[in-house]
Amino acid sequence: MNENTDDSRWNELIPEAFAEASDPLVRVLLGKMLVVRLNQIGTNDELLSFELVAGRVVRANRKEGLVLSLVGARQGEAFFLPLVPEAYTLIDPGDYALTCGTVVRNPDFRAAFDIYAQVN
Repeated sequence: MNENTDDSRWNELIPEAFAEASDPLVRVLLGKMLVVRLNQIGTNDELLSFELVAGRVVRANRKEGLVLSLVGARQGEAFFLPLVPEAYTLIDPGDYALTCGTVVRNPDFRAAFDIYAQVN
């Protein structure tokens, strides 16, 4: 958690990288379809696995981050991503197969995040 007393979902190690909900790109992302690659990284910085998920952005705020409503096997599940505008880029039109097998046609944006294993 942050050093401040709010109950934000994200540990903002670089607070200036995080946006407010009023950020222009965040406003553009609302209602858009995102494809997200989640890379599982081991303790020796090796790629252990990855998952491709997609969802529509339903809300964004500093406390929760970017909130997606997932499509595919996890239809309707809320999925939380960091509110870091630089992580989200336009994606080429086309069909994108998710890990669950669902195909998403012509999503709007893409992102990728590395999830590091915790060292015991």
